[in-house]
Amino acid sequence: MAFRMILGYDIVMELISSIAAFFISYYSNRAYSATRKKSFLLLQLGFLSAGVGLILDSLLLSAAILSRTPRLTAAGYTAYFTLTIMSYCLILSSYAADKLERSGAYAASILPLIGFGALPEGVLLTLSGAIMVQLGVNFSLKRSADSLLVFLAFALIFLGHLSFMLQALRFPGLLIAGHVFRFLGFISFLILILRVVKPS
Repeated sequence: MAFRMILGYDIVMELISSIAAFFISYYSNRAYSATRKKSFLLLQLGFLSAGVGLILDSLLLSAAILSRTPRLTAAGYTAYFTLTIMSYCLILSSYAADKLERSGAYAASILPLIGFGALPEGVLLTLSGAIMVQLGVNFSLKRSADSLLVFLAFALIFLGHLSFMLQALRFPGLLIAGHVFRFLGFISFLILILRVVKPS
């Protein structure tokens, strides 16, 4: 019974986080339409990718439970992992594009691939950590509400992936914390995008 409740919580929180990611994607699109900055287009695609990955994982996990087909669980997590890697690469590229648009250069992209469990969460932890460190440096150089919000968003997403990695290793209770951190990170990012879109 407790295991079913945990799976149900996992499914519901992934659906809620995917809705937040889709809102971020939508408002990033509005910001892109208003400013024509490539960084907003990359953010839109990045959070769209994250939202699709989360929704696929929750739908395939639900289907695995209902049909008693465990392979669907692995397929869902693989889709989530792959789309989250793409998402973080696009989000990293958005920051590079923003800097390179100012200098007139072009952005390069990276796409690493890996498997299932604590190791892929470690990869996602590393990518989100790299983004978080860059945003921490940006915040230390330019203190503003916007730079604080984006740093806070990725710090929370980083804590979410840390919780998911530790949960996969040995601490199942951290699944709940991981979902809460990720959701709060998405909400922080949504608040930032809404602040950017509102003036335009």
